Formats: sequence, C-alpha cells, structure tokens
Amino acid sequence: MTASSKRIEAVDVLRGITMAFMILVNNPGDWSHVYAPLQHASWNGLTPTDCIFPVFLFLMGFSIYLSLGKSQFKLSGSLVKRILKRFILLFVIGFLLILPSGIMGGSVRILGVLQRIALCYVAVAFLVCLVDGRWLPWIAAALLAVYTIILFAGNGFATDGTSILAKVDQAILGSHIYNANGLDPEGVLSTIPSIAHTLIGFLAARWCLEAPGREEGSRRLLILGAILLIGGLLLNYGCPINKKVWSPTFALATCGIGCLLLGVFMWAIDEKHYWRHTGFWKVFGTNSILCYILSFVLVYLFMFIPVGGKNISEWLFTFVSAIFGQGCLGSMMYAVALDLIIWAIVYPLYKRKIYLKL
Repeated sequence: MTASSKRIEAVDVLRGITMAFMILVNNPGDWSHVYAPLQHASWNGLTPTDCIFPVFLFLMGFSIYLSLGKSQFKLSGSLVKRILKRFILLFVIGFLLILPSGIMGGSVRILGVLQRIALCYVAVAFLVCLVDGRWLPWIAAALLAVYTIILFAGNGFATDGTSILAKVDQAILGSHIYNANGLDPEGVLSTIPSIAHTLIGFLAARWCLEAPGREEGSRRLLILGAILLIGGLLLNYGCPINKKVWSPTFALATCGIGCLLLGVFMWAIDEKHYWRHTGFWKVFGTNSILCYILSFVLVYLFMFIPVGGKNISEWLFTFVSAIFGQGCLGSMMYAVALDLIIWAIVYPLYKRKIYLKL
C-alpha cells in the first residue's frame, strides 16, 4: 500500500465544515429553542446533526491512510511512540474538557467525543500496520457483524436501561456516563462499530488514492458512498439506524454520506477547481482539535467572567437576541457567534501555517 504525497484540500475543507457544525450544534444560546435539523434524533432515526461526528471519524480514518502511508504502514519504535502519545493526549484532553461540567453536575463522565476519537485512532493505527491489508475489509465487516449479534442477543435497542450496552456501561463506568436511556452514547460496546467505522474511512482512502488519477478516485468514492448509504438505509428495516448505540446501519449510512461528500468535494476542489475560496473552512479543518478544545474553554470562561452584572455568555446571548430575536434563530446565531470567535482566534495560526499536532 502506498499513499499519495500530494495534500488533498477537500479533506481539510470537509473536516473544517464538520468541526464548525459540531461546535454550532453543541452550543446553542438556548437549548429550549433549537431548530429540528440541529438536534439529534431522540432514539432511532437520522438527522443532519447525527451525521457530524461520524463524518469526522470517517475523515480520521481517511487521514490515517495519508499519515501512516508515509511510513509504508510499518511500525517502528518512533511510530509506536507517536501513535501512543496521540492516543494518550486525545484521551486525557477529552476527559479534562468534560471534567468541569461533570463536577458541577455531580457525576464525572469518563468517556466522551475525544476519548472515542482516541480509542478509534489507536485501534485502527495499529491494525493497519500489523495486519495484512487484504484482511482489513474482512475485519471491518466482522466487527460490524459481531456487534449486530451483540445488539440482537442483548436487547440492544431497549430504551429502559436494560440493554446489554447499558448494562456493560453501568458495570464498567458506573454512574460516570452521559446517560441516554441508561447508556453512554460514546460507551464501551459501541466503540466496536466505531472502530469499524474509522477503518472504513481508511479503506475508502486506500481505494480512492490508489486509483489512476484524482478524477477516478472521486468516482470511486461516489460509488462506494452510494453502496454504503443504500445498504445502511435498506438494512435499517431490520437493524434501526441509531446514533446512541452506533448501530451497524448507522455506521454504514454515515460512512456512505462521508464518502459522497468527500467525493463531491474532491471533484469540485482538487480536480476541477470550481470551489477556490475555501480558506474560511480550512481554518477549522487544519486545526480541528484546537478549535474543539477552544469551544469548551471559551464556554467555561464565558460562564464565569462577569460583564455588566451578567457573565459573558448571558451578555452575548442578550446582544444576539436583540438582533435576531429570542427564538430558534437567535439561539442558533449565538452558536454562530462562538464559531466566529474561535475562527478569529485560530486564523492567525492558519496564516502562519502553525498547526496543533498531538
């Protein structure tokens, strides 16, 4: 296996859009006023918001191919240290970011978004370096198949906290979970399909970038994306699409969406150059983890720094609401304002080509 040495701008752009929208949906000005597409499905189903994190994981798998391809997917002492260092930093930072809200809420959560990214990264990074590439598609399929069996044998879609996912989370993590029907949406067993999900991103990159030319690579992504999305939607009738349990159909459908988006972006940006002004999104895409960290840091600061008898968060929401109203639009524009503040902080780093590399 070999990786293309030329940077793919579309990956940075799509990652940036994903991160900007992740920050937006996580930080409305008023949780009681949120547009429906900016909310997660209550249980089974798929909304645009449900696609954000899985597309990011898919892109991480794609990027693993680009980064580890430079070492020909062969482990060395320095590469092992780099993989483990990134895993530890991502996991620890993720835990520290949610620690203050856990302390204030009375229960410290152990797992979370960055922790899931860390676990999927370390698992896939070692898999692609230690296992013959011919076996990787079968491993991804096996992980999804085994998880499907776990779900159906263990009443995995139950909403009363009696599912095997909830029982394992409660047994291992205790009360240290983000409780969604008794289970953590980034919980223990649902990490299995998430690893398969990331591995699909890696395999998509391999199939795309080993094509004879970028246009053929984009076409391959579109074909694969259509197959995965249609497969996930069809199988949904037997195995519901569900983000909170990260069902295999959810993994297939959202990987399909990731493939389709990236295929279109590669065609429009890297191949045809129809979309030239992508700098705004690349600010988020080239420093995505830093932007995510800043979204937490700023929210905490906004809660505790006083301004005119209010904290910054209240003052900013009052200011935005005076312009856009106190309904869903004002709530969304508060989150847009936070995105723009983060962009303004990170933009000077982007201009100087300074990127946070864990």
